[in-house]
Amino acid sequence: MKNTYYPALDGLRTIAVGIVLCAHGGVTWFRSGGVGVDIFFGLSGFLITTILSNEHQRTGTISFKNFYTRRFLRLVPALVLTCILVAVVKPTLGEPFPSVDIALALTYTSNWARAIYNYQLSWLDHCWSLAIEEQFYLIWPLIVLALERIARSPATKACLLIGGAIVIACYRAWHVGIWTDERINFGLDTRMDSLMVGASLAYLVKALPGGRFPESVSKWLGRLLAPVALLTVGTIPRIVTWYSPWMGWIGYVIVAGLAAIVLSDLIAGRHSLLACVLEMRPIVYVGKISYGIYLLHLPIYYIVEKLIPDAPLVVRLGWKVSVSLAVASASYFWIERRFLRLKTRFE
Repeated sequence: MKNTYYPALDGLRTIAVGIVLCAHGGVTWFRSGGVGVDIFFGLSGFLITTILSNEHQRTGTISFKNFYTRRFLRLVPALVLTCILVAVVKPTLGEPFPSVDIALALTYTSNWARAIYNYQLSWLDHCWSLAIEEQFYLIWPLIVLALERIARSPATKACLLIGGAIVIACYRAWHVGIWTDERINFGLDTRMDSLMVGASLAYLVKALPGGRFPESVSKWLGRLLAPVALLTVGTIPRIVTWYSPWMGWIGYVIVAGLAAIVLSDLIAGRHSLLACVLEMRPIVYVGKISYGIYLLHLPIYYIVEKLIPDAPLVVRLGWKVSVSLAVASASYFWIERRFLRLKTRFE
């Protein structure tokens, strides 16, 4: 089975990275950019599980070597570029050389440094989410392989993943007030449920006739539920921060559920109002380079703050976003795409 490309998912990436850019840029509506990261988690869970499941369906197994090589080619070049930028510019601006920060970022362990020691990586602080995803990738092929062998029905596999996500959500809620907010927010074991909810959608789509919802369900989903869900996701950061105990108790579950509603509409809906907007070419383009935007934006934000600290917020934010888009575009076309072309050798 060939992996399907959904342009609207790139559009959704634009929404997710836009939330992060605004939150880190000082836009007061977004008290935290975490909701954008949770959207990325849901997307990653769906796409990776779809790829692995389709490979198993085609070949009867999963090539771990090919999978990890593809992940390396996709993720590492832009991360190395970001670390080089930080290593060169940060000392130039009079700050200490960030050797520990770079080591944590390149080894994908920064989430545990933050979770256990509350270690702040400054210009690379946002790499915690990459670390969680990379740790997820290490174990997920094994889990998908086990699922494919123990269950035949896609619906059964989806239910098993939802059940696992519920167990993790309960485990996290149990530890609220016992563990620190940092431990709750940055641990793989306490955040993996968002990825698993996205992964369950991969099997839900396989369980639907033709991979699409029935007409009646699709109308309600596309014209009402999904738009309201996306609006609600954008409102939650206005109400709470990602360090609130409420997030550990139920907040992450709500965000994961709302993101799943939006994803299911874009993937399997027939009447999606959101897809009409998210499939517009400029929005899809920003989604395609969103990985580079996410990685590069925080160092660029710090650089702009160093250079024009007294400029009005709107001026600083304008420079931050425009430079982030420009540098991420250069990274995508001059560096990342060269490595992405190599992925076809490991299909």
